[in-house]
Amino acid sequence: MRVNYYPNEAAPAGLTAAIGAMSGGTGNPDVATAIAAFGDEWFTDVVMPWADAANLSALETELVARFGPTVQMDGHAYAAASGTHADLTTLGKGRNSPHLTIMGADGSPTPPEEWAGALGGVCAYHARIDPARPFQTLPLTGVLPPTVEDRFTMEERNLLLFDGISTWRVDDGGRVLVERVIITYETSALGVDDPSYLDLNTMKTLALIRYAVRARIALKYPRHKLADDGTRFGAGQAIVTPNIIRAELIALMRQLEDVGLVGNIEQFKEDLIVERDGNDPNRVNALIPPDVINQFRVFAGKVQFRL
Repeated sequence: MRVNYYPNEAAPAGLTAAIGAMSGGTGNPDVATAIAAFGDEWFTDVVMPWADAANLSALETELVARFGPTVQMDGHAYAAASGTHADLTTLGKGRNSPHLTIMGADGSPTPPEEWAGALGGVCAYHARIDPARPFQTLPLTGVLPPTVEDRFTMEERNLLLFDGISTWRVDDGGRVLVERVIITYETSALGVDDPSYLDLNTMKTLALIRYAVRARIALKYPRHKLADDGTRFGAGQAIVTPNIIRAELIALMRQLEDVGLVGNIEQFKEDLIVERDGNDPNRVNALIPPDVINQFRVFAGKVQFRL
């Protein structure tokens, strides 16, 4: 809470405002009931109002289960926190989930839950349009930035990115703009640094690709018989073979290449494996290795002048 936020604001002469420290809080609500209410509904984006360890862990656990092969309901959570650079670093290092994004600020009059809501809304909207296009420069509508002296420097923001905290900047008009949206996953199960899922765009693009593969196969071969490659059968038979599925997957990747989501299709064709399962005659196994497109984030140039 504060008074005289904007530079041209001032209290009338003789008026003094005193804000006492908040007290009496007993912790955050428990989100377990809300998570249980998800049921079988598919929520691709979830805004988390609180960034305490217990609630974040509960939501991460739910999102891991939904992401798994038996459910395949990809979802991502957005949270925000208010605190010093050290506080946010500690918070980011304490999480390691590919399904969670945290944005931090120090001294903003806008509460963290509204930061989280603004970030989740803008990312969810634009990811539906193009999940691979970076979110940088998108405004967080309704969010007020900290005053100039409380804003993180470029060096501080870069350090936050190495600790799982997404960053923002302020334009000349005072708008808060997304700088980079990352996830909190930093290390593998063996404790090794792993940048595979650094940016939210990677997870969003992979989610779309997985859904597109499932939808293509389910729609084109809903009630088909399965035969080995080279089997002779008459025209019009509802029969599919591994090679037919392989061709379908390549055609799908060509379409995804056209809309700028994947690349290197020739390498994809070499690496793609589609074969019948050795134990289940009714099953086809496929190893699908798309080369997910990247984002243009850094331009490095050196000007060497001549006299």
